[in-house]
Amino acid sequence: MESKIGADQAQNSVYDKEIGNNLSTDESSFLGNILREILYSPMNLALLAIICFLVYKIVRDRTEVPSVGVSKPSEPELPKIRRDFTVKELRQYDGNQPDGRVLVAVNGSVYDVSKGRRFYGPGGPYATFAGRDASRNLATFSVVSNDKDDYDDLSDLSAVEMDSVREWEMQFKEKYELVGKLLRKGEEPTNYDEDEDDENVNNDDAEQTNSLRKHLPKSKTETDDKNQESHILQGNNATKTNAQDEPISTDC
Repeated sequence: MESKIGADQAQNSVYDKEIGNNLSTDESSFLGNILREILYSPMNLALLAIICFLVYKIVRDRTEVPSVGVSKPSEPELPKIRRDFTVKELRQYDGNQPDGRVLVAVNGSVYDVSKGRRFYGPGGPYATFAGRDASRNLATFSVVSNDKDDYDDLSDLSAVEMDSVREWEMQFKEKYELVGKLLRKGEEPTNYDEDEDDENVNNDDAEQTNSLRKHLPKSKTETDDKNQESHILQGNNATKTNAQDEPISTDC
């Protein structure tokens, strides 16, 4: 019995060995046929070269590290402006002029949104807001261009819509430069240059007064301070004396 089992196992091993040899022979012949097809066919060689080139480009693009210090040239910064605009004057700043400046009005204030030109400039998703009063658009979530020539007082908007306008106004204040205000019909523009000049003059006068006081003789300064202090004390004592002499009113 045992000899029979051993004979069967030996026969099976021989059979498996023959099958393995046949499979290896088939695989080698299959690969050999593919290589012969590629090497002896110019078209297949060309296709193989193209595939290798594409694989090389994909691997190179994924592994290539961008060079340090190479950055895109920044756009020149536009000079700041400070003035008020009518609705018609605001139309000139829609980003299509040579300097590319973009202004947008929100709730009566005009903002310079030039640094957000990819949103509000020509071709941007909100290009219809450029050079316009965008308050109603922001309140109603509309991108239809507001081409009205008159000042829009937003009086017909609901409370919820006005809250939306105010929220947008806060965002514009945080992100963009305030230029001025949008003028109503008949309203005179503010002369911001005169306001700044007056402020500068007041500051200069204060500096000059302080510098002159520093250059006065020390005795002179101390004398003036003491005289002023004595006058204040005398006035306070007189006030206290008068207050003691007068009867306290009970009408309160």
